[in-house]
Formats: sequence, structure tokens, C-alpha cells
Amino acid sequence: MKNTIFKLASPIILVTLLVLFPLPLPSRVGVLDFRPYWSASFLLARGRDFSDANQLDYIERTLTGWNEPFTMYAWFAPAGHLILLPYTFLPFARAAYYWLLTNIAIVFVSTLLIWGTPVSRAIWIPLVAAFSFSMTLLSLIAGQINTLVLLGLAIFLAAEKAGRHYLAGVSLVLTTIKPHLVILTLPLLVLDLLRRGQWRVLAGAAFALGSCGIVLFCLYPAWPISFLNLVISGMDTLRHTPTLNGLLVIAGAYVLGRWLWVAALLLAVLIWWKRGRELDLRTMIDASLLGGIIVSPLGWSYDQIMLLFPLLRILDWVAKGVLSRKSSVAVVVTLIAANALSFYERILSPNEVWFFWVPLVIVAVYIFAWTQAVLRGTPVEGDRRR
Repeated sequence: MKNTIFKLASPIILVTLLVLFPLPLPSRVGVLDFRPYWSASFLLARGRDFSDANQLDYIERTLTGWNEPFTMYAWFAPAGHLILLPYTFLPFARAAYYWLLTNIAIVFVSTLLIWGTPVSRAIWIPLVAAFSFSMTLLSLIAGQINTLVLLGLAIFLAAEKAGRHYLAGVSLVLTTIKPHLVILTLPLLVLDLLRRGQWRVLAGAAFALGSCGIVLFCLYPAWPISFLNLVISGMDTLRHTPTLNGLLVIAGAYVLGRWLWVAALLLAVLIWWKRGRELDLRTMIDASLLGGIIVSPLGWSYDQIMLLFPLLRILDWVAKGVLSRKSSVAVVVTLIAANALSFYERILSPNEVWFFWVPLVIVAVYIFAWTQAVLRGTPVEGDRRR
């Protein structure tokens, strides 16, 4: 009984101490990207235009200590503003610290949900993998909100498996905060839910989106116009993304790279229409995330945190003994080497586009692990429920 009480009380005490007595951190940790997110949410909370560059610049310089000769923009969907609203009533430095703690908790919970049950089975494997992955650490250091998309999709996967359909639908709202991270995944999920007649999931999503819309209208009635301005601004900006789009931009094919994802989506829908019933939900999510990250017209390398889904699936096969010992060693060594190389490349500080290779390596390892499992006659499918 004493051991149980200690195990329950220790995390609560630790979190309380971290909240009441913030640890001293390097000045840039958890701050850089959180600055425009917090500033835009600060404007919305006070009924002001969160897409206005002049207002955003003023808030960043007067309240967040920004002194660079340019304004940082917050390109994310308004649902994200609602998540950050409580943080806007705190001074920026304290809000950034609390968001860092929140982000760590989000990654921790998301990892457990993606890994699945029972959580006691080799639980150190996914946690070590998640928190040593370079893109996870970069997201935490930058103060990113891409973790909310990770959490939303993780909750959806776990809730669907547990038959919690309304919760699964509500969780999809989090994936809309940065839709380019699920540029193929979210449309396929919606189509799949329609084909399977999962009306409770769709109702949960519609209710959550409608509720967010009502709150946004109460805070700032013109929010759709502001959001449209952000979308237009984001799509009109040439970006050296760590995707095929970035490579095409460097090659001078600006228009092709921007709309490559449309062709990829049409192809994905065609494959889903022909073979979708044969795929389990987890495989569809893994494959669509890998494809989406490769063709997305937006994003930075830290958005590759979404690769945790296929990465943890591969490691789950290794932990379960789905692969042969030799194949397991080859997979683990390849993943460790690729992660180490990404750390080294980060030290060199190259253009973001030169991280395009990371999802391609994961695709190759995923296909290798899958085929090796099939050759051994070992089932790798998840819960079909088709």
C-alpha cells in the first residue's frame, strides 16, 4: 500500500515543484516558435486581428522581447489559439516555461497511446525512442505546437481501438491545428469513417469543430477572414521545406512543388478505394503520414515528429519478435545511425530542405520490416474492425 501511494504521489509532487519553482533554462529553450503562437493567441483573447502583421509585431517586441528585424508569423489553425488561451494570461517567459512542461507531458502521453496496451510491456523502448528522436527534441526546444497534432492522432487511434467513438471524433480537431502534418491522413480518415458508417465519430468531430467555431466567434467575429489571410499568406510564401516541394523549389519548379500534394492525395484516395478494406487502421495512418510528410508544401524538419507513428510501429514489431533477430538488429542499427546523422546535420545548420531524407529512410525501414515479417509468415496487421 505504501509503495502504491508513493508511486502515485511522486509524479504529482514533482509536477507541483516544477510549476511552483521553475527551473532555470537557456534563454532560447521553448521560446522561439512559441513566441508568434503566444502573440497571436494574445491578440485573439482580446478580440483583435491575429493575422495583422503590425499588431503581431508590436506584441512580439513589447511583450516577448523580440528584437530581430522581421516579424514572426503564426501559421496554424484557430483551434490552436483556443488551446493556448490560458497561457496568454501569464507573462511570456512563464507561459513558455509552462508550455515546455505541457509539451513534455503531451509527448509522453502520446507515446504511450501510440505504443498501445499493455503499457508495461517494454515501455522503456518507446519512451527512449520518442525522447531521443532528434525531431522530438527540436520541437520541444522550439516551443512547437505540432505536438498537439501528434496527441490528437494518438488519442484517435487509442479511442477507436477502445470503442470510444465520440472521443475519437473530438480528438480529430487537434489534427486540424496544423493540417499540413496530416495532409493525406485526415482526408483518408474522414473517407474511411464515412465508408464504415462511423457516424458517432463524425458526430464527435462535428460537435467539437462547431464548439470551437462558436467560441471563436464570441472572441473575435471576424476570425474566418483572419484565418483566410493567414492561409493565403502561407501558401504564397516560397519555402525550402524538408520535402519534395523544397527540392523542387531549389530546382526552380515553384508551382509544381506547391501542388504536388494534390496529386499525391488523389493517388492515395484511389489506392484507398481499391485496397482500403484490406488495410488495418494503423497501417493506413502510418502509410499516409509517411507519404504526407514527403509531399507536404509546408512545414519544417521538426514536423517530422509525426514519424513517431511508423517508428514506434517498427519498434513494436522488434519488441514482439515479429522480425528475425538478424533483421531486428539491422533495423535498430539503421534507425540509430539515421538519428545520429540527423543530430550531426543539425549541428552543421544546413538549409531545412536537406532534412528531406529522414522520412525516406523511415519508409525504407518500414517496408523492409514489413516484408521480412510477411516472409516469416508473421501477422503484422492491427485491429481491422472493417
